[in-house]
Amino acid sequence: MRQNLTPASTRSAPSKSTRSLMRLAAAILFAGIAAASGSAQVSNTALSKDKLAALRTAGLSDSVLIQQIEKDGISFDMTADMTLDLKGSGFSNDVLQALLRASKPASSAAVQPGQGDSVAALYRAGRFPELADRLKTTLKANPNDYKTQALFIMTLLKIKERAVAEEEFKELSAHEQDPAAAPYVKQVRSLFDTLAKTQEAKKKMLVALKAYRAADANAIVDQLPASPVQKEILRINLDTYQGKFDQARERYAKIPFDSYSAKERATTILDNINKTEAEHKKVMSRIEVYLHSPMAPVFCGFPLSEGMQDGRRYKELASLSVSDYVAQVNALARLAPLSDDARNLTFHAALLSGNYDQMQTFGDQLLKDTGVIRIPFFSEDRFFQLVIDSRNKRIYTEDDSHPFQPKWPVKLWSELEPFNLSFDQIKTLSQKGGHWHMAMYSSNLWMTSHSYALKFEPRGLAPNYALMNILYCTAGEKAELTVTHNLGQYILHVADNSRIKAELADPKNAAGAPSGLLTGLLIAGVSTYANSAVASTAIQGLQAAQEQQMAAYQSQQVAWDSFTLASDSFNFIDVDAFSGLEELLGVLN
Repeated sequence: MRQNLTPASTRSAPSKSTRSLMRLAAAILFAGIAAASGSAQVSNTALSKDKLAALRTAGLSDSVLIQQIEKDGISFDMTADMTLDLKGSGFSNDVLQALLRASKPASSAAVQPGQGDSVAALYRAGRFPELADRLKTTLKANPNDYKTQALFIMTLLKIKERAVAEEEFKELSAHEQDPAAAPYVKQVRSLFDTLAKTQEAKKKMLVALKAYRAADANAIVDQLPASPVQKEILRINLDTYQGKFDQARERYAKIPFDSYSAKERATTILDNINKTEAEHKKVMSRIEVYLHSPMAPVFCGFPLSEGMQDGRRYKELASLSVSDYVAQVNALARLAPLSDDARNLTFHAALLSGNYDQMQTFGDQLLKDTGVIRIPFFSEDRFFQLVIDSRNKRIYTEDDSHPFQPKWPVKLWSELEPFNLSFDQIKTLSQKGGHWHMAMYSSNLWMTSHSYALKFEPRGLAPNYALMNILYCTAGEKAELTVTHNLGQYILHVADNSRIKAELADPKNAAGAPSGLLTGLLIAGVSTYANSAVASTAIQGLQAAQEQQMAAYQSQQVAWDSFTLASDSFNFIDVDAFSGLEELLGVLN
């Protein structure tokens, strides 16, 4: 069997993705990472004691120090006194072991790459392709060396040569009755079983995550054949995907690392939590401008509130667009796709796209998973949430604690009439499109509207979903009426009550884009903004926003396939699965 193996099957370098995963796993769980092959003799680039100390002072991690030691070698001998001296200077045991391996008399002759290194040294350094070649040669000379064969199988798995590893295991297991082979057969079989269970668990977790079921994903973690530390790493990543950054940090702080060096190597986990949180805060701050800032409930170029009629504010208002909001929500969904905020706002963004089929598909999945959809709304004097509750078959308004700052000398919007209705209680659902009329206040000309997105009988009025006015100002009245109509249609779909009489907004009644009207009507100092904001960016129309939202939605589905954080954690678990066989073989002693 072994004679049929081609050299390429064990000597070819792993793919770029494989090398990346191997390096990441080694940085977290092993003492070092792959060393560059080269001459073992002392060279001009060999590290002196002072140079080594300087590298450590510069803040390099143990894994990087070990890589540098194995690449350049050292120019001093690791005597017992030198070892004690370096230990007292704060070098970890992992680094000291690397120094001991690199310690050779300065006059020693050069050897061929890797030939002067022990099998254990190659394994510890992560030089698995090189190790596989060494072991294959050894087995040719001694086919009944069961220990070497077990290590060869494990090394093949490290370089993703699973098919070859399985063939080798068939040959090893044929000698299971031999007492000399029995313990190795047992451990290798256990390794294959563990890796298979882990792979199956990974598939189940990806299914749960693609359906945004965080609870199911956590349950799968509990069943994994992994160490408590590895399970906690996965839970930390799930916390991060839910936007629970404080909880993730608390969980990290309680991990029982078996050494300080292991904890240092695992700081990448903490770095990822902090980096993701920083990006999450940045994205949310921009989304908050659209949902709850003084600019959120204004109409095109009208003053934001009393005393705020300055060019800076209008410039800020001009930066708002549906497409930018959709992009921000998509960024939020990538950072914390399992968070309630991300999922509800993704539905809101899908609503604003004007693509009803896509919105219904996403909304139905969200209701299946969580039972509720929360949509940001505003009225004349407050922000609030519209809640569609499919499990309890109700629709209601919910208070929003964000302060409502804008105040106008005339009434621009309708007032909220709070409601809490069962689907069976709804008799009528009506909508009033964005028809604006002129009103005079002092010497200024204003436009006011008493349109509303949703009105229910026997009671209830929800005037404006978030960005309803920005949609009107940037994409036109037809775009606003289309989205408003889609919202009403979806509520009828969820309520599934044929007795409800519906009068939904009709996009065919749109008066056209607002840009020409506003240019002539807005007060002095505002018309310039109206021309630039509406004409240059917003008149792109609903189609551009719709295409961007569709692309964002599709990219999120692709993102789950890579699922970087959890995939990295599974790679850690794969490494953990090797521990029993490593101990039997003594390769990490």
